[in-house]
Amino acid sequence: MKGITNIRYGILRSLLGVILGLFLLINPEGSVVTLVRIMAAIMLTGGLFSLYFAWKNEAGDKGLQRMLFLSSVVFLIFGLLLLIFPRFFTGLTMFIAGLILLLSGIVQFTHIFHFRKSNEAGLPWYIYLNPVLVIILAVVILLNPFNTAVTLTIFAGIFFLIYALTEVIQCIVEYRLIRKNK
Repeated sequence: MKGITNIRYGILRSLLGVILGLFLLINPEGSVVTLVRIMAAIMLTGGLFSLYFAWKNEAGDKGLQRMLFLSSVVFLIFGLLLLIFPRFFTGLTMFIAGLILLLSGIVQFTHIFHFRKSNEAGLPWYIYLNPVLVIILAVVILLNPFNTAVTLTIFAGIFFLIYALTEVIQCIVEYRLIRKNK
């Protein structure tokens, strides 16, 4: 019986994967904005809870009350900014990711050159491939951060659909094995 329950949960996971994948693929730009707005709603909820507990503060701890007020203000302001300017924050997040990738690629090249200086052994050509690809990806992200986020959303949608398909296949195989062993 436990196997059948796992199969039911697998089918449920695959349905959720299909729904999320289609949501991301049908309108990728809107999906990015929607995901940022969901994050804003979570932050606003957290801010409201912090504000509630700061006012309720039954323990009378002034330090805790100040911390809760401060965190509620930060959460509420940041949540409102995310809600009002979702495209800006999506672009900003991708821009920061691009900078991090650019620095990572540069650090990788630096490490390779330092290794070559200190060791006589030659490195194969494919060692240079990773930092080159990371730097190219960083430049693409830095040149157009919002469209890169949309492209990544499309890839995520495709991934969720592939996940859903493999989950269904796994459920079918498990069901057949359970029936065969009975």
